[in-house]
This record gives sequence, C-alpha cells and structure tokens, in this order.
Amino acid sequence: MIGLARRHPDLYTDDADPVFAERAAVMDIAVRLQLSEDHVRGMQATAEFARSLLPGVWDRARNGFASPAVVHDIVSRARVLEAPVGAPDDVGDAGRAAIAAVDDAATAWVLTCPPALLRRKVRGLVDRLLGDEAARRHTRAMEHRGVTFSEAGDGMSWLTIHGPTADLHAAYRRLSATAKHLQKTERDGRTRDQIRADLAAAWLTGVGTATAVKTKVFVTIPAQLLAGEPVPVQQAEIVGVGPIDPLSAKQMLLDAGSFHRVITDPVKNVILDMDRRTYRPTRAQRDWLILQHGTCSRDGCSRLAVDADLDHDRPWADGGTTDVRQLRPLCPRDHRLRHRTRSRYRTRPEERTVQVVTPTGFRSTAPAPF
Repeated sequence: MIGLARRHPDLYTDDADPVFAERAAVMDIAVRLQLSEDHVRGMQATAEFARSLLPGVWDRARNGFASPAVVHDIVSRARVLEAPVGAPDDVGDAGRAAIAAVDDAATAWVLTCPPALLRRKVRGLVDRLLGDEAARRHTRAMEHRGVTFSEAGDGMSWLTIHGPTADLHAAYRRLSATAKHLQKTERDGRTRDQIRADLAAAWLTGVGTATAVKTKVFVTIPAQLLAGEPVPVQQAEIVGVGPIDPLSAKQMLLDAGSFHRVITDPVKNVILDMDRRTYRPTRAQRDWLILQHGTCSRDGCSRLAVDADLDHDRPWADGGTTDVRQLRPLCPRDHRLRHRTRSRYRTRPEERTVQVVTPTGFRSTAPAPF
C-alpha cells in the first residue's frame, strides 16, 4: 500500500504530493490494523531493510521460517553495519559486504536456533565484523538517543532516558549525592531511591525555579472524593491518560494555583456545565473539548487532546462556525492529513468521535465504550 502511494500519489492527495500520500497510506494501514502510525513506520523500515539488504532472511520470512520478531531482531543488529549517508564508495561497499555476511549466517541460523540463541549469535557476528570501531558504534548509538514514557499502573509511570553513558552517569551521581545529603538532614523517612525519584521529577519540571514547567495538565477530581465520600461512578483521572489514586488527586488540587468547577451528570458521567462567568472562545472552548475528549477524536488515535489542534467539522472557508458543537480536537498529524489528503474525517454527532474514511475506502470503527 505504501509502495502504491509512492507510485501514484494522486490516489491519496489532490495535489499528488508524495510525502502526504505516503503519510495517508501509513495512516490507512494503522487504522486497519489498529496500530500506531509510528509502529507501522517501524514495520515498514524493517521490511524495506530486510528486503533490500538481507534477501536470505527476507526469503525465510516470506516462506514462514522466520517470524516478524526474528526479522526485526536481525535488522536491528545488522543496521549498525550500514555505511552513513554520503560515505565514500569503498565504505559503502564494505558496509554492504558486512551485512551480506550477516544475511548468509542468519539465513542458516533461523532454521536451527531458538530466538534467544539467534540474537546472541547475530550480536556476536556483528561485533566481530565491527572489530574495534568503538567510535563508529557510539556514533550509531547516539542516533537512537531519546526519552520514552510508559505507564506502570497504580498511578505510576516510567520516564526512561537513553543517552551517553558519561552524561547519564554524572546525572545519576548528582542525584545520589544530593539524596544522600537530604537523607541525613531532612530525616523524613524516605529511602534514597525515593529521594532520587523525587529529585529527578522536581529538577526536570523546574520546581521552585523561574523556568518551572508551564504545561497545562487537566485533572478531573469528583467533589465526593475530596469530601471523603465513596465515589461509585467517577474516579479522579488525568484527562486522556487514565485514573489516579485519591491521595495524588487531593495533593494535585492543593498544589494547583487555580481550578475550574465542572458540573457532571452523576449517572451518565456527562459534562453539563463549566464554572465560567466570562466567555473567552479560544481558551474556554479548548478546555471544554479537552475535558470532553481527552485524546484526539479520530478513531484509534491516543495522542492527548491537550496537544491537539481544534479542527472545524465544516471547514471555516466553507462557512463553518467556531462553535463548540462544530469543533473537534485532532492531533497535528491527523489535522494535516485531513486537509492535505483524500482521507475524510466524519464526526459522529452523538459520540463526538471521528470516523476516518481512507482513500482506499476503509472505514474506521469507534472503540468500545469501556
């Protein structure tokens, strides 16, 4: 499908833009398989690398002798052997020859080795082919540095930093030294690990500094919870993320500089009114829609509404109005696809969700209500 979009971009866009045609095709695959577009991109990159540079492994996969996970493992290891873009011809040839050696060996290993052993053998072969090129390997690894966020449940999450060992070791040493000092002076019962975690969060958000984070986080807290009453229907939650425990919710309310009261139907859990005396279209509408949707309104998209664009259901140029009933949050990626491709975004009036009809005719379905 992506190849079709590259060859015939006019099928996906009005102006035959190849970039947005490919993006539309990726989104089409994502909504069909209920995967994220980034995941589809990763699958695409793995398949293209294997098909062009690991023909033996690719043939094993096509014939059912290598799983997608095995192909991904081999590609992720062999990729470091590829020459950088713009490298001299001899460097490029050497890189392709090294990858071919991995392909020859892995083509045989996939038939006889379990996945864990296969990974070790491929890693060992790649290390031998690289030799002592530590600087090159570090340069390759630096290209993949980044920060990831994942929920761990029970109102907790992981924030993981992948970066140079020297920098992160220095950061950890600073956290440890400061935590050791605080453990001696404050004596509040926290363990050193707990203090390190608290310090890292405070430093990254800039607590107590002129550059403290200004990001707006929407949290809904039922009034019954604050009063200590049981809450049978609603829970406190970070909008678009999920529930949080009552203790954290109360602390966030105490730490908040200001808050808005929201009146909610106690049975249907539907927002009825917001505590606003003055109507300011942009901010009030955005806050309302964030509370309503939580995430991008397109089926299957989990990007937060707080980072989304407010899109007119009926385009402004065609007479659409800036009315809360005519607005829906679309993440920047979907907002661009809606206006630059032949994909159609249709609002379901009752659920206020958005169905996407891809250029190939596929229609997304609304997620289950629970």
